[in-house]
Amino acid sequence: MPTPPVGAAHRMVETLSQYGVPYVFGVPGATIDAVHGALAVGGPELVMCRHEQNAAVMAAAVGLLTGTPGAVLATSGAGTTNLMTALLTATTEQYPMIAVCGAVTRRARFERTQRSMDAIAALRLVTTYTCEVHDPDNVPEAIANAVRAAVTPPRGAAAVVIPDDVAGALTAATVVQPHRHPSPGPAPAECIHRAAQIIRAAQQPVLLVGLRGADPEACAAVRELIRVTGLPVVETSQAAGIVPRTLEEQYAGRIGLFRNQPGDVVVTHADVLITVGYDPVEYDPGLWNTDPARAIVHIDALPAEIGSHYQPALELRGDVAATVGELSGELSGLPISNRTRAALAEQRAALACIEEEARAVPATAVGLNPAAVILKIAETVEDDATVVSDTGSHIYMARHFRGHEPRRILLSNGLQARGVALPRAMTAALLRPGTQVVSVSGDGGFLSSAPEIETATRLGLHATHVIMRDNAYDMVAFQEHRKFGRASGVRSGDYNIALYAGAFGARGIRTETMDAFESELRWSLDPGRLCDPGITIIDVPVDYAQSTELFAQLHDSNLR
Repeated sequence: MPTPPVGAAHRMVETLSQYGVPYVFGVPGATIDAVHGALAVGGPELVMCRHEQNAAVMAAAVGLLTGTPGAVLATSGAGTTNLMTALLTATTEQYPMIAVCGAVTRRARFERTQRSMDAIAALRLVTTYTCEVHDPDNVPEAIANAVRAAVTPPRGAAAVVIPDDVAGALTAATVVQPHRHPSPGPAPAECIHRAAQIIRAAQQPVLLVGLRGADPEACAAVRELIRVTGLPVVETSQAAGIVPRTLEEQYAGRIGLFRNQPGDVVVTHADVLITVGYDPVEYDPGLWNTDPARAIVHIDALPAEIGSHYQPALELRGDVAATVGELSGELSGLPISNRTRAALAEQRAALACIEEEARAVPATAVGLNPAAVILKIAETVEDDATVVSDTGSHIYMARHFRGHEPRRILLSNGLQARGVALPRAMTAALLRPGTQVVSVSGDGGFLSSAPEIETATRLGLHATHVIMRDNAYDMVAFQEHRKFGRASGVRSGDYNIALYAGAFGARGIRTETMDAFESELRWSLDPGRLCDPGITIIDVPVDYAQSTELFAQLHDSNLR
């Protein structure tokens, strides 16, 4: 029996639902109102946001936290261009998401008229897949292919452009049913056996786990490999939290920002490095692999990106979890040399020393030590808390915040877009109700997405945002001092957080001491309040006087 015609926008919404998309975030507009109308009838939950960029950040965070893309809905013209930074961030840092962008009618598509633009040309620059639907019957397959592209490694943003007259037209096309991606299975057995031989022959083998190693199944397999071998483990920022408390003694630190930190030292001295799910965007090989002849075993679903500083001796290409699982069987009981144990113990002691020194830095008349603030947050939250860092703040978070669960410590170390912390934390509060959610930013990063506090309050979310305030763009200021001996155009004005937050229905408070900060943080994270709606903004002054000394240890590539 033929399918009765329905609006193409309704068919689009039905397809998104069929593919498990839980939320659509967006800002309304005339060329996309047919889709808004369809969402009012059913489908994924619609979340109206205050700016398209923040809406797209939230959609990408759904993909990061669940593996299933979130969707963002934007109108034509400025609505679409407002998505660009967030889409590029998702593609660079490989978070699956879908963007549905309205467009003027097909007749007006190439006319010089209001809000007309070549959206496809623009979106192709920042996505893994982009298409424009010219026939209402093609809507279901366009959404299906976009979802599949978004979740296929390397994951990222996919976009579908739909002209206003197409969205409003009738179609008899049926929803394209989801098709599971066939698992590639583990790498070939002979390659895994050869990798085991290389690792067993090594004097100081080390695991370097990257973003695809933090996926749930891959992380479980990596943890088992760590357990049965005793191998030292180093994380990238995107893999933060893959080493649990029970295997803490094998954790050697995190890499990706600084030179000569414990994790960097362990990686540098490894004679065999096993990279698991590592992507060059996390930590450029030129920054850590000064000896390209060093043996690298590359484990990933994707082929290695060969370069002058990354030339694996062996590639194990296949499903990461399945490959690591097979390798665990080959390496079970791997003897770890005394040399390796001593080197690991030395660098773990160095990690502890870094934290002790940070805690010992006293507050000044300007404010608290930012590292001490991060460590206080780390001491206060539970292991299942979601802690999100904005750009700038991620320098301290990556250095000092440990974490013991994957996808719980969210660090932006790819595109490093300002203002992502608050909307990502809001998404975590949506998806993980009843758990602690904390985001951290500077005062500038906070104001980049602060209007979404109204969205969070309207949704009844519970989350805490910490502003590390110095009323300046300090990440730029210290670089200008290094380059020119002075800073220019980096100072900003103060603002009253209590009045600002209160205007949006949130609670804002400024703390001046560490005791006051801890008290407010603990109050906001009290287990008895986690199921109650409420956004708390804690404003804490910090003194970045040590930034120049600390950031002298940064890789030059992180100075932007």
